[in-house]
Amino acid sequence: MDTNAQTLPPDVFESIVNTLAETLTRDYRERWSRRGADPDQVSIASAVRPAPTWLKIDDAANRAQCGEATIRREVRAGRLHAVKVGGRRSLRFRDEWIDEWLEGTRRK
Repeated sequence: MDTNAQTLPPDVFESIVNTLAETLTRDYRERWSRRGADPDQVSIASAVRPAPTWLKIDDAANRAQCGEATIRREVRAGRLHAVKVGGRRSLRFRDEWIDEWLEGTRRK
């Protein structure tokens, strides 16, 4: 660490930090108002919701802890939902589709 570095007095530093925080907050509110949403009425969970991910067949097989052949067989049988991409054998899955299929196949 540089011991010769200049430091700001605490009141100057606090002023800079507060100005930055106010600027960021104002920008955030302006962006939300352009989207037509009131930032005070939107929950944090909905604002931070990640985009859904699409799984390839090998990812789906890893999630279900089974082989790719099992995944293909279940899709053909209509027990596992999938989306065909590009008109070929390329399949895509969502996490929740794999989980629903696994829940439906558990022994009672």
